[in-house]
Amino acid sequence: MDSEGRKLVLIAGAQRSGTTLLQTLLANALDTPVLPEAHILCDLMASFKRAKDAPRKTKYFYAGEEDLLDFFRACAERHVADIEARVGDAQALVLKDPNLVQYDEEAADLLPNAIRIVCLRDPRDIASSFLRIGQRETQGEAGKYRRRDIHFIGKKIVDSYGGLADRRSPSLHFVRYEELTERPAQTLQALGRDAGLALSLDRIDKPVWLESEARHDDAWISALEERAPSTESVGVYRTVMSPREIALLEQICSRVMDFAGYERSYLPASRSLDAPARFARAIVNRIRRGYWSYRARFP
Repeated sequence: MDSEGRKLVLIAGAQRSGTTLLQTLLANALDTPVLPEAHILCDLMASFKRAKDAPRKTKYFYAGEEDLLDFFRACAERHVADIEARVGDAQALVLKDPNLVQYDEEAADLLPNAIRIVCLRDPRDIASSFLRIGQRETQGEAGKYRRRDIHFIGKKIVDSYGGLADRRSPSLHFVRYEELTERPAQTLQALGRDAGLALSLDRIDKPVWLESEARHDDAWISALEERAPSTESVGVYRTVMSPREIALLEQICSRVMDFAGYERSYLPASRSLDAPARFARAIVNRIRRGYWSYRARFP
């Protein structure tokens, strides 16, 4: 790709961390089409990781790691070439899928010349965005976001960013959601310098967005989409989450917050913050076990 002068940009991050906004602004600044989430490419990365993690099975199909890498690299390069053929003569290709953040090592192996960018956002605001999705869901869609399951949301955030804290790849570029919304031009200029991207920033105040139906389900579309960058959602967790929810989320995501440089509003939380929920779960589990034990005695 580099030999032809076209740049490949891969954007990843936790869900609700600003990947859609960053892709939209970068695509406009590079005068390239805004594309839907690169789910096919992400699935290739996931399959590559799965194959590497199961060597006892994989060895029956490929002689070694190099053969396996060659196969998946050919698939990834073919897929990117197919996309390039559809977008025409644009100087760059900007692909994003939040889940790519979990396969950064695989992305580096399969597409070594790609520019890899990770969106960072305060985990408390990410959680608040999920809770707002729960508020927008219909009754028929009631799920963990509507039930305000902080454990589930926190684990989701940790699973997204946790591997980066261990790996700390020097070739990754990081963009903070807070800086992107407050100073979009300066943030993109700095990213362009670091990543070697020639950006034209005259379109980012009124960016062209991908049509909404190609982005998300209705409940996942926030009021800030299809608008210029805005700081309206920065620090919104203070009004969306209760103090107990904030403290619990900070406890669950403490390592991610330390890695990403977000200060906690509470001292390191003790397990007592979670005590009522753990007590309630223990009671429910005991009742459930007793019920099935009773059923087993009387078929």
